Amino acid sequence: MPISIPHDLQPFVDRGVASGRFRSEEDAVREGLDLLRTREQRLESLRADIQVGIDQLDSGAVKTLDIDDIKRRGREKMASTGHGA
Repeated sequence: MPISIPHDLQPFVDRGVASGRFRSEEDAVREGLDLLRTREQRLESLRADIQVGIDQLDSGAVKTLDIDDIKRRGREKMASTGHGA
């Protein structure tokens, strides 16, 4: 299937082929599509994780965070490892 490289991206592809980064324009397009697919899969996974959190909030299956307690425990941990504040 013939693919047209947009004019503004052609120099990038040409440099990649000339340097050996890509064997051909087709390889450049394939790698770009692989990266896009990976990005989309990560985004889908993130959306699913966010939905789990929303569902947990809606069902009351979470506890309220006590910021002062978190800070206190963090300071205690840092002090016990010699990284005191």
